[in-house]
Amino acid sequence: MAMRVQLQPCFVLHRREYRNSSLILEVFSAEYGRVGLVARGVRSARSQSNALLQAFQPLLISWSGRGDLYTLTHVEAAEFVPPLSGHSYASAYYLTELIMRLLQRMDAHTELFTLYANAIACLRIDGGDKLAAERNLRLFEKHLLEELGYGLVLDHDVNSGEVLQPEQEYCYVPEHGPVLKTPAALQNGPIVHGSSLIALANGELGDGNSLRDCKRLMRTILQGYIGDKPLQSRMLYTSNHVPK
Repeated sequence: MAMRVQLQPCFVLHRREYRNSSLILEVFSAEYGRVGLVARGVRSARSQSNALLQAFQPLLISWSGRGDLYTLTHVEAAEFVPPLSGHSYASAYYLTELIMRLLQRMDAHTELFTLYANAIACLRIDGGDKLAAERNLRLFEKHLLEELGYGLVLDHDVNSGEVLQPEQEYCYVPEHGPVLKTPAALQNGPIVHGSSLIALANGELGDGNSLRDCKRLMRTILQGYIGDKPLQSRMLYTSNHVPK
């Protein structure tokens, strides 16, 4: 069945050159999730669309066609925003890679689209504030897992059923949850303070200790879903290949 979509809020997730003057795009849309598009002729000298079809820019996109790859028919800026640079660029690239790796095409996640748009906006506002960026990333990861049906247990010990205690240390067992730290549990997952799990549950990651704990936790949990292929964005954090 043919599809015709008009002025859908979108972000470009990935683009690659196609033939002499076209692009293959992966976009994240508000109502349709990830969508593959062919943008014909946009790299020609006469086209004004190429400059718009950039990552992290809120866009309104129209497309039509059928199958797995639709044809872009129109694009315009939803709003004009400055480009990201430095640490903010690397952080936004990381969020984008997560969407690319974890979402299937045409799997709608309207709430996740809003969370992604808000996270990109916060990275733009926070600028070079690395603690604010880390807080933003951890909360997005938490909501992403919830949206995909992989939500974390952040309120009780899954073995005993007891409420998490801030002063205790827990081993977070992937696809299971937190259990009180014991010698037998040490090899089953990252060790995280109860206070950090509680802070993540409440969206109140306000200090370096909780951020470090939750970064280690999220890296372990997400690895199980994204596989062993390295994320390119992680390389940006330790390189000089980010826009200044």
